[in-house]
Amino acid sequence: MLSVTSIFLNVLVFIRARRNLDLRRIVPLLIAGVAGLPAGVWILKTADQSLLKVVIGGVVAISSVMFISGFRIKVNREKLAMVPVGLLSGVLNGATTLSGPPVILFFVNQDVAKHQFRASLSAYFLLLNIIAVPAFAAGGLLTGDVVLRTALLFPAVVAGSLIGIFLADRVSEGLFRKYALIALALLGVLSVISGL
Repeated sequence: MLSVTSIFLNVLVFIRARRNLDLRRIVPLLIAGVAGLPAGVWILKTADQSLLKVVIGGVVAISSVMFISGFRIKVNREKLAMVPVGLLSGVLNGATTLSGPPVILFFVNQDVAKHQFRASLSAYFLLLNIIAVPAFAAGGLLTGDVVLRTALLFPAVVAGSLIGIFLADRVSEGLFRKYALIALALLGVLSVISGL
């Protein structure tokens, strides 16, 4: 459901942010992300989902709080570092559809400018999910029930997307990073709660 709705959401964001896209920032991520998808789909079908949610949620929440407090790791060889980040993102996308945290944390760490941040993320998630949806279908995970539930969620996704696009240009660079990390920390906590 999240992968299907994410395609639409990221089309909306990308249309608005496309002029700020730096392809060099997403090509290594995308190649590694696609490589990680099959392993993620396998984990989704075989692993204990509750444990997965708790572990991933805990790591995301703790990492986000560390970045909010000013923690950074100096990464000079950015393209090389994108390979494990993209691979982890792809595995997480296949297993939980939480592909965002590794990439978001990496971009925050690299101080990527707000508009480039949005354009790169939307392009990356759009392309990754265009590939992920057929992978879910091939794995027998895209059922009629999933399509129906997705259709029911669609109006809320459209409304949220439009509100987010409206607010994006009205938030300063510093607040943007802070809000992105706070949202990520909350997502991690919700994942832990859901797993428990």
